[in-house]
Amino acid sequence: MIFLVIFSSKYQITFIIMDHIILTPINLDKPSTINGKKAKNDYLREISNSSSFKLPSTAKWDDSKHNTAKVGNYFGFVHQNRNKNIIEIFRIEKIILAIHRPNYWDIIEHKPRNVLILSEKIDEISWSDYKEQNNYKENFVLQGTSRLKNNTNFYGN
Repeated sequence: MIFLVIFSSKYQITFIIMDHIILTPINLDKPSTINGKKAKNDYLREISNSSSFKLPSTAKWDDSKHNTAKVGNYFGFVHQNRNKNIIEIFRIEKIILAIHRPNYWDIIEHKPRNVLILSEKIDEISWSDYKEQNNYKENFVLQGTSRLKNNTNFYGN
């Protein structure tokens, strides 16, 4: 994590740039895999349960394969479809051990993953812009929940 602090006579402004972010792909159009279909259903369930992610106590997702998320890190749902090319950005508010995963999350290889409790949505950016700002190739496609480098400034809360 990089901190840049600017002082003036009256104010101290701190900009925080996270060096990593947890991202997960969501294809709402036509998921091509069984796990993609489950992710779509889980995403729609979370939207429904949390009223568009406005209730942080119920908006949740699982961590990346190695449980690398930390409270305060950013998390994003990546919509990389023809009609929607954005990342919805959230802050990770709390992390719950994998033994407390909802029973409807039934992808076997995800069972060891911790549960991330998310804030309300704090920003939305273009997936193409994110890739450009972080030196990913234009044709890079996110596959599965992953920890990626991040040099992007997010606004909001």
